[in-house]
Amino acid sequence: MTRSYGFDLLTAESSNIETAWGDRMIPLSITPSFLASLDRITIDRLLEERSLQPPNITFARYGRQIPDREVTTGGKPTANSDAGLLDRTKARALVADGATVMVYQAHQMIDSLRAIAAHISSALHASCGTTVFHTPAHNPGLGWHRDGQHVIAVQIAGSKEWRVEKNAPSHWWTSGALVTDGPDTDLAHVTLRRGEALYMPPGVAHTARATDESSTHVSFVIQEPETKDLTLAIFERASRCVRSRLERGPITQRAARARAVARELASAIHELDVDELLRMVEEDAMEAELPSCT
Repeated sequence: MTRSYGFDLLTAESSNIETAWGDRMIPLSITPSFLASLDRITIDRLLEERSLQPPNITFARYGRQIPDREVTTGGKPTANSDAGLLDRTKARALVADGATVMVYQAHQMIDSLRAIAAHISSALHASCGTTVFHTPAHNPGLGWHRDGQHVIAVQIAGSKEWRVEKNAPSHWWTSGALVTDGPDTDLAHVTLRRGEALYMPPGVAHTARATDESSTHVSFVIQEPETKDLTLAIFERASRCVRSRLERGPITQRAARARAVARELASAIHELDVDELLRMVEEDAMEAELPSCT
């Protein structure tokens, strides 16, 4: 990456993000103007948002997510949850008891976040979503886990202590909670205060807890096109040009026919316009709804 790609909206250190992108975590400072645009985001205001219902809001206590049914009331279930509607009284009681609140796709409710997410998505040709995290003082957020997307966590109130893998994993990994108490790799210990941020590539294991003051941060969640997306697009396009048939002819000649298919496919792939295919998968990624960032 050789230009700002929209990161100059967030920080004057955009070149540092580009250098670390996909490879390693890196702390950042946020521009005052960008921080000011997030000042109105508070847990009290979010809980007053009448459209906010599970699964777009979840809670965690002691590092583990709380079932939706414990924070909802009877009534007509939502389209994506059978737990019912959010009970604001229960929600506020959980926060008072130290629970972390996670509001997914917050940019759909907050104009300032919507504009920022749209800017980043357009600049990166990738899907950009947002999650707001609020953790009361002295309490943990989520336990050790890995996310499948790039994450830029921007601290907007209070402070939070992070433990983070320094480098993206080079081995196979899956997103979600770790079965062990942290990875067996080099870790960084970072405390984010208002106006500071942390970039984490996909797969980097992390956990965090609030310090002696409540913490609120916004995670910008960026899903780039994946290798499998481009691979499928390449093979789908190239296969249209393959004339050999594997399923026609004597069984004894199947291996020879398979080699002919492979030769034609390799030739067709060589002739493809990969830039065009990349643009196609980028457009698909921009239109995709991001999964929840856990």
